[in-house]
Amino acid sequence: MKGDLHFEVVLDPTGSSHHVYFTDAIRDELPASVASSVTLTIRRKKASEETIPLQIDDSGESWIGKGRAVRDPETTEASVAFTIAGEPYAIDIPFAAPGAPAEGAGGVAGK
Repeated sequence: MKGDLHFEVVLDPTGSSHHVYFTDAIRDELPASVASSVTLTIRRKKASEETIPLQIDDSGESWIGKGRAVRDPETTEASVAFTIAGEPYAIDIPFAAPGAPAEGAGGVAGK
């Protein structure tokens, strides 16, 4: 969360479809265009960082991007960065939500 702005990061262990969604203080959906310069950085153990620039999806609802598969979500970290109203923001998050199963999306809910 950044002020009254909430966001949800959905991380895909296959790397084929990472998403970032934005909502307001009462969790009403906001268009993806509320943010700009959205990037996702994946940090794996014993590998170089992977920075994934995201683009607004065809529906205009989220930012989406593709990257390499994550073989060990439990030891992988991610950072999401974006700009809102001219102000940059970034936060580090675990790739896998605590207690999440090893298979399937590692969705990390709104920070």
